[in-house]
Amino acid sequence: MSQRIWRLTLLCLSLLIAACNSSSNHNDPAPDPENPPTEPGEPGEPEEPGEPGEPGEPEPEPRILLDETFEGDTLPEGWAQYNGVDNAAYVQDGSLFIDGRADNYTATAITLPAELGATGDYRIDAEFTIASANTASRWVGFIYRAGQSFEPYYQMAIRQGATASNGTELAFRSGGWTILEKAPYSEAIDAEKTYNVTIIVQGGRVQQFINGELLENGELDSQYSQGGLALQAAGTLFRVDRVTVTEQLDALPNLPTVFTVNEPETGVAMAPTLVRTAQADTDLSGLQASNVLFTLDKNLNLLDDNDQVITTLADYLDQEPVNAIPTLRIRDADTITTLSALVTERNLMDLTLLSNDADLLAAAREAMPMARAALDLSGASLGNTRQDLLGVVHATNRAGAKIALLPTSLVTRDSVAYLQRMLITVWAGSANTSATRAAELLTTGVNGIVSADTALYADLLGRFPEHTLLRKPLVVGHRGVPSLYPENTLEGAQHAWEQGADAIENDIYLTTDNHVVIMHDGTVDRTTDGTGNIEEMTLEQVKTLNIEHDSLTGLKVPTLNEFFEAFKGKPVIHFVEIKSGKPEIIDHLKTAIDEYGVADQVVVISFSDSQLLRMREIMPEVTVGYLNSVGADSDLRKSLRRILSATQTLSSTFNPSYGSLNNTLMEAAKHRGTTFWPWTFRDQTIAETFYTAGTHGLTTDYAQWFSAYPVSVATDNTQVIVNVGETAGAPITLTLQDGRQQEATSNQMLVIDSTVDYTSADGQVVFNGTGSATVLLGHTENLGEGRQYRLYSAPVSVSIR
Repeated sequence: MSQRIWRLTLLCLSLLIAACNSSSNHNDPAPDPENPPTEPGEPGEPEEPGEPGEPGEPEPEPRILLDETFEGDTLPEGWAQYNGVDNAAYVQDGSLFIDGRADNYTATAITLPAELGATGDYRIDAEFTIASANTASRWVGFIYRAGQSFEPYYQMAIRQGATASNGTELAFRSGGWTILEKAPYSEAIDAEKTYNVTIIVQGGRVQQFINGELLENGELDSQYSQGGLALQAAGTLFRVDRVTVTEQLDALPNLPTVFTVNEPETGVAMAPTLVRTAQADTDLSGLQASNVLFTLDKNLNLLDDNDQVITTLADYLDQEPVNAIPTLRIRDADTITTLSALVTERNLMDLTLLSNDADLLAAAREAMPMARAALDLSGASLGNTRQDLLGVVHATNRAGAKIALLPTSLVTRDSVAYLQRMLITVWAGSANTSATRAAELLTTGVNGIVSADTALYADLLGRFPEHTLLRKPLVVGHRGVPSLYPENTLEGAQHAWEQGADAIENDIYLTTDNHVVIMHDGTVDRTTDGTGNIEEMTLEQVKTLNIEHDSLTGLKVPTLNEFFEAFKGKPVIHFVEIKSGKPEIIDHLKTAIDEYGVADQVVVISFSDSQLLRMREIMPEVTVGYLNSVGADSDLRKSLRRILSATQTLSSTFNPSYGSLNNTLMEAAKHRGTTFWPWTFRDQTIAETFYTAGTHGLTTDYAQWFSAYPVSVATDNTQVIVNVGETAGAPITLTLQDGRQQEATSNQMLVIDSTVDYTSADGQVVFNGTGSATVLLGHTENLGEGRQYRLYSAPVSVSIR
């Protein structure tokens, strides 16, 4: 897909934001890194006052709480410098100046009169400029809803280089930064110009503007409903000519609806989402599924598989409540046109578009970038080779989808596991309603099941005990295994793989002679015996550097080519993180992937949405992951909206700091095809908690923690023989994370079907007569402090004698 088309898509998204008050949520983790510019959004006007009150009642007039024009030569009454060097905040020639140039990172702040903190619903208007900046990435901040101890607070940050993708931000600070939203402004801040900033805060909503251009349109945590105001500068000289604060009486428009869906009662961690195929007689109010699949026609009728009208999409969305996410099969371009109009009119984002035509699906994603997509390959004729599976990855990504609905031939444990390692969300269809076949499908570890009989799967899921893992969480070695070997070295990566890492994360920059090298920092100072910016060096200069370590010598900075050559054909995935802001690094990354033939081992991750969007232009077939520090909100729907806003527009996975996640949020987002790849685990207790919660992948400095974890249960016996009246047991083989195998005995069984009565207690089963049964053989792995997880085999036949 061309860059031009994707920029047009972003432009359409900006228009949708301005018209429908939606929001884009592509965030960098802190207000420091510079990012390449992206296209600006379309201008929008601050909200006008809402409709008048009840007939006969005069509309209340908002009070002006503050109007300061900085007359005189001292700080106004109630204004006070909070930190920074002495006298860094002063009034001169009718303007307030805050001089934060002494420190690029710790801001100098001035607080406004304390009485403004008695409310949190206000409109802030200010005339300002950045009179001087140490670098283009340095910023000024407008703080609101600040706590009594200054933090926590919200802030609109504006960089001098405001055209960068993070040129403006909606940020939250409480001990550290969480960037909730960001957007580029249409120009860099000119010291010779004056700009008007407007921030409208009401209830759980905020809108942030510069010169009438809507930039952030977001949500605030309900537990921070009021607080004070402040201004601050980091690495800049901040000039403010006027500040006006007015009561905000009118509520801001709602953001897109996120549905509350059905959750099956189960002990399975991150159990597969259930997608019900709707029929003409389906009771849409009583679905045992989180998603419901319809075919959509150009008149926006919802059809069953026989093209019988069930209802209209509008009527389905109008029911109260909507407890299953609509998954809409689209078959033609006319349907895209009419659906796009409804999506815009209703401000929809929580729906899934499904098609077996990748080009049609890509066109739908361009028309509706806030919707997500699923590629239907269930009718495709595909083999089970690595090349066939790579074809699934590439087709899914080219379609702008993250979900792939597989043909039956590919629904095996190994194939599903490979696709998940390539960050594809795997759904499988099921026409067979036998309990044994359903159990076979569940134990492949798929992320979702599409069936006309989701009640069967809900029943089976309800039988599993707590902390069951049907899908193995993946272990990602962060820069290799830096707890044992120097980071981002070939030796460290090799050791991470030997410890059982499923993937190895590495960071890339581009030398002046266009070689892709692996280094975390922008400079070589911390990890080598040299100094300087790595992107200002040639490869020859980089290779003269020695990586410093207490006991190891001779370690060099590797190139990405060396990594690809060393691991080609091995069962490990490269998580390539683009650290460089140079757009051309993606061209050189593509060259390396093609030259070494490692497309089946590479996914790309980045904090920079600009780089991820360029990936869509240069390598649309490659999976991408969005690194971020988007925080979990106390309101689940707000958190979901932020996640969907980011991942659906980028067609990416969600790769946050683990502190931003909780189990409830992950369980809810999985129904949207979202997968979670948090970083960076350096506390074993926390890592075990996320592992047993079924997190899709854990990025850690300590891959060795997981080496001996059992990850699968199997048996060589085609039929297990047990005795009547005795606790049933069978020999099993446990495969460990690092590939080793252990022989064991399972005295735990989950009965799927049986011709005789039986009793079960704590997983131990006793059959009360002769006959036959189908069971899953189980294993419980005990971790520290009472934490545990359970694994089960594929279905096994049992003969009871």
